[in-house]
Order: sequence, then C-alpha cells, then structure tokens
Amino acid sequence: MKLKTLLFTVLFWVSALAANAQLSEYDANAPLGFGANTTGGAGGSSVTVSTLSDLQSALKSSGKKIIYIKGAIKFSSMFTVSSQSDKTILGLPGSYLYSEQRTTASSTGILYFKNCSNIIMRNVTFKSAGAYDCDGNDNLCFENCKNMWVDHCDFQDGVDGNFDCKKQSDNICVSWCKFHYLKSPMSGGSGGSNDHRYTNLWGSSDTYTNDRGKLRTTFVCCWWGEGCRERMPRVRFGQIHLVNCLWNSSVANYCVGAGQEAQCYIEKCAFIKVKNPIADYDKSKKSGAVMVDCYTQNISGSTSLRNCSFNPSNAYANNWKKIAANQVQTVLTACNGAGATLNVMEGKGVVGSICGGSQIDPGDSNPVVNDPVITKTGSGSSKQAIELGQSITDFGYTWTDADDIEVKGLPNGINVYIDKNSKKVNISGTPSEFGIFNFTVTTVGAENNAQKSGCITVTKNGFTGDASLAISDRNALLQDSIILGDTITPFYIAFSNCQNVEIQGLPNGIETNISNDTMFVSGIPTERGEYSWSAKTIGGLSEASINGKIIVVNDPTSVKGVTNNAIMMQTIVDNQLNIWLDNESASKIEIITLTGQIEKSFEHKSGHISVDCSTLDKGIYIVRITTSDNVIAKRMIKR
Repeated sequence: MKLKTLLFTVLFWVSALAANAQLSEYDANAPLGFGANTTGGAGGSSVTVSTLSDLQSALKSSGKKIIYIKGAIKFSSMFTVSSQSDKTILGLPGSYLYSEQRTTASSTGILYFKNCSNIIMRNVTFKSAGAYDCDGNDNLCFENCKNMWVDHCDFQDGVDGNFDCKKQSDNICVSWCKFHYLKSPMSGGSGGSNDHRYTNLWGSSDTYTNDRGKLRTTFVCCWWGEGCRERMPRVRFGQIHLVNCLWNSSVANYCVGAGQEAQCYIEKCAFIKVKNPIADYDKSKKSGAVMVDCYTQNISGSTSLRNCSFNPSNAYANNWKKIAANQVQTVLTACNGAGATLNVMEGKGVVGSICGGSQIDPGDSNPVVNDPVITKTGSGSSKQAIELGQSITDFGYTWTDADDIEVKGLPNGINVYIDKNSKKVNISGTPSEFGIFNFTVTTVGAENNAQKSGCITVTKNGFTGDASLAISDRNALLQDSIILGDTITPFYIAFSNCQNVEIQGLPNGIETNISNDTMFVSGIPTERGEYSWSAKTIGGLSEASINGKIIVVNDPTSVKGVTNNAIMMQTIVDNQLNIWLDNESASKIEIITLTGQIEKSFEHKSGHISVDCSTLDKGIYIVRITTSDNVIAKRMIKR
C-alpha cells in the first residue's frame, strides 16, 4: 500500500510539472502561504459527477476522494458539506455550478463548507442570480474550515457574496481566482443596500473574538474585476497576505476593507482606476494595512492604514516567483490567467491551461498591442423581440487582440459559448424570463477594450414585465388639511405593462385624465372629510397598486390670528395661546407634535379660552379642533 501511495505521489507531481509548461510561468500549480500544507484527496479514488445528487453524494462520502464536475449543475438552495476532509474538487472545462434563486433568502447560495479540513477546489465556476441584499447566501462559504486551497475558480453574481469565510477558519490559500458580476444588482432587499455587489467577507462579526489568531489567508494572483463594488475582501481579525492581485472594477467604492483588528499585507499588487484601495472599517482602530511595491494607475482615496504588524515572511517562506506589479494586469487577464482557465482531464487532473499558456516578457514594461475589434456574426440580429417560450435566432461575435470576452445582461435561459482559442462567441437558447434585456459584449485584458451592445425583448402575452405604478410626488400620497375650496397638489401616476389604471376613493371635485400611459389627478374638493384612495392596474400579468389619503377640512376661522395671516402660523406669546370658538356645542381641542404625540387635550364651548403652553418644549405644533359634528380644523403654532 505504501509503494502504491508513493507511486501515485510521484505521478501526481510529474503531472503537475508537465502542467506548469502550459500554465503561466508564475503559476506554482500548488498551494502557497498559509494553505501550503493542503493535500486534498490525493491518493484517493476518483468520481465524475454531472448531477446535483451525485455531487452531494460524493461530497458526503468518507475517505479521500477526487471529484470531477462535468456540465452544468443547478442548485435550488445552498448545500452544506459538514465535517468532511481529504477531498479534491476539479471542474472540467465548460462545467459550472449555478443557482437561479435570488429573492427568497433561504433558497439562495451554492456551497457551504462547515467544520471541514484539507479540501482542494480548482477550476470550478460559480454562477448565481445576481446581488440582492435579502440576507441571503453566498456562492461559496467556509465556516470553521482548516487547510483549504481554492485555485483558478470563477465566482460570478453571488446574491449575498461571492466567497465568504468565517468562524475560526484558518490556513487558507486562494489563488488565481476571479471575482466579478455580470448581472445588474437588485434593489429593495431587507438588508437595505440597493447595490450589494459585496464580494468577499472574511470574518462575520466584530464581536466574534474567537477569530483572533484565525482567518489566516494568502491570496495569490486573484482578480477582482468588473462589477465588484466592495469587500475585496473586507477582513476582521485575520492576517491576510494579498500578493500579485488585481483590482480594476469601475464601480468599486473601496477594495480592501480592514475591519476589527485585521492585518492586511498587500504586496506587488495592481490597482487600476479604482477608488480607495484601502478602507478603514475598524472602530477599535487596532487594524493595519500596508501596500508594498504595488502599482497604481488613476486611483483615488486611501492607500494605507496605520501600522501593519503582520509580515508574511515571519509566517512562512515568502519566496516564490512573483510578477512585477506593473505586469500584474497583463498576466492575470491573459487566457491562462485568473479564473477557470485550467485544462482538466478526467482521471488525470490538471494537465495545463485551456489556451496553451502564452507567456509575456517580464522585462517588457511597455508591450505594443493593437486595440481589439469585435465583429458581429450569425443570422440573428443583436436586437430581437420574441414571446416567452420562443427561441432567439442564434448569433455571435468574433474578436481580436484581447485574451477573453465577457457577455453581460442576457436573460436566463440564453446560452453563451466562448471559444478562447478561436476567439469566437455564440449566443443561442430560449429565454426563461420576460423583460427588456440590454446586453453588452466586451473584450477583456486589453488596454482599450472594445464593446458591442444589443437588446433582447421578451414579452409574455404582449407585456415585458410585471405591471407597475409610479407616482410623480411621494408627498402627494398624504395631503393633510386641504381647506375646503382649495386645490389639491396635482400629481400623476405613470403605469406600465398593463392596459389601464383605475382610481377609487377620491373626494368629489377631483378629476382624472389619462394620456400616454399616465393618469393626471387634480381639482378642488367640494366636500370635507377623510378620503383614502387607491389606484390599481388593470389588464396586466400582475396587479400593482398605490394607496393615498386626502383630508379636507373647514377653514378654521375660529383660531385667532390665523384667518388673515399669510404665514398660516400663530406664535405663542407669553406662554399663552388664545383661541376663540363660535360653535355652540363642545369642541375637542388637541395640541400635537409633528410626530403625532398629543401634548394637550381638552374640551371647550363657544367663546374665548387661554391655553397655558409653558410646559411645551420650543418647536412647531399642530392645533387640531374637532367639533361635535366632526368638522376638523388645523393650524400650526410656534412655541
């Protein structure tokens, strides 16, 4: 048995050396730094999986295992791998794990490793439905995991995050991975962020002090690309070594976030056209971050944070071959660069790069390149309109002078096939959702990338989406104290993806006119009272509604100093508010704060009353007078 294991180990590293011939010259093809002792499932049996159930069974199996992922595997909720060890997970070229769940938090996410150790994951692509702050799940998450190596993986469109790590996870290497977002973020989630493209959170809480001395991670040659907004990564407590990494997202608010007691050593990295390479998220002010021999181009914001007490050379041999900082972008965006760019063969593991491993001259700091060109191909138009259930007419593109190409914004159900060797992309399929989808096709890796755009309009029963209503002025939803005989504040309601809109509950005297998918509401109420109105769509795939209220009151001529006062406000003099009533029966008088709290309430009949206001705080109040026949009068007073 020992002889067989030794023979396998020799063959494993011979294969690794052969693979190096096609990988980037900077790719060690092995875990580095804090994760260097990770061996995964080496020496174990191998299995190829192409369904979710087979993948789950393989991940839950005991003993050493090498798992090959083939094709596309769909997740309907996050799958948790608990208390497993000694596994290597390899994605075959073109394979990916994906989830279409976005709005139901419990159904989001792909893989969650808990209490695991000695796991290797290489060349795996994760695709989720897009960022949405609903307190959902990540593409990948580690909890209390040790000795983990994630290499050449591609993380796209995580709902909560792309790849998070927490709760005493330790000794981790993340190398040659790409993080990016191809889909627009969704707003309105319960978490409050309208753009939650927050890619990597390392440490989940400022108060989880068990993470002290843990979360030690080495990031090597990782690329935070277009669409990444924050957390690249954001760190609590951990010692983080980022070496030869690239940040070039045009929407970045910040890149590396140093949180509670974090120590971040950023070495020979490249920051291209981003804001805030380093951000301070530590209330205790005990964190530190430093950039060492890094390259920056057209950046703004902070590039350092206090003193970083962590130096990776004191933790491990920091002596592997490194890229010159001004060459990081060129190396990482090449076709054998960051992301799922490995050539993996069943039973053989990693045998090289999918593109044959083009090299650059490390000494050439100014390579001469041509600007890329994208050319439309195929019979289908880049602007198509179809009904849900119909297939689009296939079309595609070719490109030159760039390593890769990205297609963003297409509806679910559309397949994109990219051949980097021949520099061709083909687009086909049947959309599984309806709407208007403006997409872009953009080259990757060039100094001046080219872009083409198009639009796929998918209708359902003639509509491109759910019915919707929008009001011109949110303040018009509550019109309080409209004096009988005065006009309301006019407003309009725009409607879409429906045949019409109807409104009910308006007071007499209010008119509505509809033109160009818009209802205009205006007029003068002819009756007093409280009117709750409701507008709703008619004839759409769904129903949308808006509710509002108009309160019409009599002119309060009985409040002294108001009727003929253009300021419409009475100032209290000598702590006394004088009120005259001409109503024969008792009236209820209330003095109310602007937040609705009743400070004084009493009854009074006809005649004069002087109200002591000495106990009121300074500010603005509302005097509300309600007569026995429910006539309401209101005016503001100032204390």
